[in-house]
Amino acid sequence: MPLNWDDDDEEELTEIEFKKRSSRAVVHDETTTPFGEPLPVQRREPVKEVLYQPPPTPPQTPLILKEPRAPAVRPQPAGTFAPAPTRDRFAAFLVDSLIGFYVYFLVGFGLLKFFSMPTLVALHQGRGRFGMHVLGTLSVMFFYYVGMESVFGATLGKLFCRLRVIEENGQSASLGNVFIRNFLRVVDYPLFFLIAVIAMESSPLNQRLGDRAAKTIVIKKTRRYLPAVDLAHTPLASTLSRLFAEGLDLMLSLLLIYGVFLLARPGRPLLSYVILLSIPIVFIAYYTLLELLTGTTPGKALFKRQVVLDHGEPPDGTSALLRNLFRPFDYLLGYPLMTLSRRKQRLGDMAADTLVVAKAPHQKAWMGCFIAAAIVLVIAYFGFHNPDNLIRRQYGLGPIEGLKIFLPGPRPQVLNTPPTTPPGKAPGVKPAEAPKILTPLPATTSDKLNLVEFYFATGPAPGQIRKDGTFRSGDLVFVFFKVQGLQLNEQQEASIREDLQVEDPEGKILVSQPNVVELTKVVKEDNPSMLFANQIKLPREAPVGQYRAVFTVHDKVAETQFSFEKSFDLQ
Repeated sequence: MPLNWDDDDEEELTEIEFKKRSSRAVVHDETTTPFGEPLPVQRREPVKEVLYQPPPTPPQTPLILKEPRAPAVRPQPAGTFAPAPTRDRFAAFLVDSLIGFYVYFLVGFGLLKFFSMPTLVALHQGRGRFGMHVLGTLSVMFFYYVGMESVFGATLGKLFCRLRVIEENGQSASLGNVFIRNFLRVVDYPLFFLIAVIAMESSPLNQRLGDRAAKTIVIKKTRRYLPAVDLAHTPLASTLSRLFAEGLDLMLSLLLIYGVFLLARPGRPLLSYVILLSIPIVFIAYYTLLELLTGTTPGKALFKRQVVLDHGEPPDGTSALLRNLFRPFDYLLGYPLMTLSRRKQRLGDMAADTLVVAKAPHQKAWMGCFIAAAIVLVIAYFGFHNPDNLIRRQYGLGPIEGLKIFLPGPRPQVLNTPPTTPPGKAPGVKPAEAPKILTPLPATTSDKLNLVEFYFATGPAPGQIRKDGTFRSGDLVFVFFKVQGLQLNEQQEASIREDLQVEDPEGKILVSQPNVVELTKVVKEDNPSMLFANQIKLPREAPVGQYRAVFTVHDKVAETQFSFEKSFDLQ
């Protein structure tokens, strides 16, 4: 169709001018352009509908599981190991020191048998024997450290705290390096471990001087996989439930301590001394071993409580030990302060980074608590049935009545059974006693030997001096005296021998020990003297009354002797 212009517009306009005019209207059809030009013919193809088809699945082949190959063992550099913290090394040292404590008495027992001495006090009176005791203990502990660390890579204390000794290149420590690191303990340990602490604090690998010289480090191994507690969904144990649980555990631990105490026998002073010194260790070990092996104690298990680390894992040896070392202080301060703690931690929990959560223990924990309670009852049973325990010998009381000794108030007195009145005699009238025939005192043939010091003592260890010479039934009787005026030989040696004889109140000889002491010793004194120590072993059924002890000291160099007698009372 041609363009339609207005009639009054007869002038010719360009396309641009035409578009600027607002009064013009352009009309065209679909087959022409606005200027009347025909449009090119465009063919339109029909649109094909495409349906969605999923991609073809590949053919499934059976899954073949291959056996995993064990990775090749390669030495790891030292940077991949975490050096053991000072806290863990301190806990391991405490455990090894406990072993050294028992080694000390074990070596002392061997020396007592070798020198035929009654007690450690008598053994230590000579400087040479005391030095031999200390040197023997240190030697045994040195070989203990070297042997354990060279074979197993750790001592028992380090195994308890999951520590290992390795070289700086990641290899196992050799025997030579282990020897060097333990020999230099003589440098690290004096001055209350000050040198070791300074060296460890200044070392990036926490090495003391022995470790630096041996090029070794102490690492903390990763704990084996154990199910951790989800602390986000597990509430903390309440203060009241922990107090009730501790009350039950305290009863069991005190029963264990009392049973161990009753196992001590006055007839075996060294064993009794070790048992009495082990009582605090037994108390700490009851809680530590249970929390390490089961994560709980019988009291906590009954109230469905567990001990965990602050990230939910069960406690290790270090945390279990440190947590319970503070327990005596927590009885005074920790439990009251626990109510003010946001995470309900007492002092031991803060030191060991532990928490107590309200979660029932697993089945193995229940079994461990049951075994622990059974062991406590067995020890208490044997202690109660020990006929020679300290309570029975000292006070003549049974185990239950003997508990009064540990309670506040006056102690029970030793009750002696009065003699029965013969028939036909009025009570209160003592029968005429036959005169007691005393054994004559051996003659003294020396005018130089004289007694300058004498005193009685009792035990288990002879640490209680009895100036009045009065003992109770069951006491251990020790005698210490000093004789002066000995004669020396050409080698400046004094050679002496002592005989001991003890008579009961009826005049019967209970103890007759010739050559109870026989010794040759170099004496560097102007007036040579010798200190003697004896233990008078009375039978269990020894009667009460006054006893007579006769001592005879022989000077083998001068071929003379000196005799004297002392008496003591047994009530």
